[in-house]
Amino acid sequence: MKIINLIENLDNTYGGPAKSVPYMCKYLNDIDIDTEILSVKYNKNEINSLVDEYKLVWKSFKYDFIKKIRHSLGLKKYLNDTLKNEKNIILHTHNLWNYIPYVAFKMGEKYNVPLILAIRGSLYKWSLLQGKLQKTIAWKLFQEKALRNASCIHVTEINELKAVRDLGIKIPIAIVPNGINFEEFKNIKNKIDSKKSFGLDVDKKYILFMSRLHPKKGLEYLTDAWISLANKYKEWDLLIVGPVYDEKYIVDIKKRIKKANLENRVTFTGMITGEKRVDSFGASDLFVLPSHTENFGIAIAEAMATKLPVITTHGTPWKEIEEKGAGWWVELSQNNISVAIEEALSCSDEELKQKGLNGYELIKKYEWKYQASKMKKLYEYILNGGYKPKFVYDVGDEI
Repeated sequence: MKIINLIENLDNTYGGPAKSVPYMCKYLNDIDIDTEILSVKYNKNEINSLVDEYKLVWKSFKYDFIKKIRHSLGLKKYLNDTLKNEKNIILHTHNLWNYIPYVAFKMGEKYNVPLILAIRGSLYKWSLLQGKLQKTIAWKLFQEKALRNASCIHVTEINELKAVRDLGIKIPIAIVPNGINFEEFKNIKNKIDSKKSFGLDVDKKYILFMSRLHPKKGLEYLTDAWISLANKYKEWDLLIVGPVYDEKYIVDIKKRIKKANLENRVTFTGMITGEKRVDSFGASDLFVLPSHTENFGIAIAEAMATKLPVITTHGTPWKEIEEKGAGWWVELSQNNISVAIEEALSCSDEELKQKGLNGYELIKKYEWKYQASKMKKLYEYILNGGYKPKFVYDVGDEI
């Protein structure tokens, strides 16, 4: 069996899938599933740290025209040659709306190769409203047909399944979450050394935001809350980690911070990877991600894996954070985010520590080896039929 994963980009700056797809491949390889990753280059000299570390098979193709569409004749030729000459292959795509799922769908049809479409949060109502014209065109040209005729749809949580069903899609849907690699954090430094690696004040506590700096992630809700609370909680500062995806958006946020005279209490690190990225968790005392939507939210899971209490929103699938006493899970609004942050900053060190420990216990079940085992069962079911895994849902199945 060979799994060909297709994704529009795999550079470190791409976000969550640039970690989750390589990790899934690594753990599938560990249980004797052959994998490779195909992507399209945004820029020259793209790298993926996990591909290098685990020596994964990754082929990256240049785009031919209109970067946003990701059209690549090189990718098409490679798929055509591979599917013509090899058997027992599954195509597993990891984005919607552009040439990647289109060419996978067409090549799968041509050679009768099973296709699994991972939704990656693209069909939530909020997401569908972003770039609506392009998505409407793609839906009519190919995306709806692909979703209705694939072998299976891959989602990571129950609300994503419901979003697919709300569009009238009736094919089988598998719920397989992303995972956590606990090995990545086993040598995390102590707070003081972690803070020193960023030149942070070792006597301060830090709120950590880690994600792409993009309107979807709701950073303005955090910074506006921080502006209103900073002078009351002088022992706390803000650490913002992630690549800029919207320059205008970040310029506006920095202007608000400057206007409040809080520039010296907010640190922007930009894109960081490897040990430095782990240090950002080690340096922090609270994690906040006020996203509009997340189908998983790897950084949220990683925060719990590093025993940080978490504040996030109902747009993420982390109701358990509230249920297990691991932090705050609130409806996204400026007031709700501000109230949750103030409650957190008012907690004692022991209360925050306990919430972090609760989150650590919660997240253990998401270890990557368990998710890879599920994915292997899905692939075997798609190729060979037989017993349907309990995490695969047909229309009408009780969820």
